[in-house]
Amino acid sequence: MQLLLIPDPRPLVERLGRDFFRQAPERPGVYLMRDAAGAVLYVGKARNLRKRLGSYRVANPERLARRHLRLLRAVARIDLEECPDETCALARES
Repeated sequence: MQLLLIPDPRPLVERLGRDFFRQAPERPGVYLMRDAAGAVLYVGKARNLRKRLGSYRVANPERLARRHLRLLRAVARIDLEECPDETCALARES
C-alpha cells in the first residue's frame, strides 16, 4: 500500500460535509448539481443515490476528466429527488 503525501482534493465534502453523503438515501432517484446562484449544472440518475454521490467525493485529477473536475469545483449544492424505481428516475432525469 502506498501512502499519499498530499491527499486527493474533496471539494464536495468540504462544501457539503460528510453527513450529506452519509445521509443520502440508498434508493433510486435523481440528483441536481447546482452552482452558487442556484443554476442547474448537471442532472444525473442513480439506482442508489448514496453510492452514486459517493463516487463524487474524491476529485482525483489523475482519474477524472478536466470537465468533471471543473464541474465538482463549481457545485455549491446538490438537490436529491427520490423515486420509487429506476424507471421513474430515468423518466424524471429526462
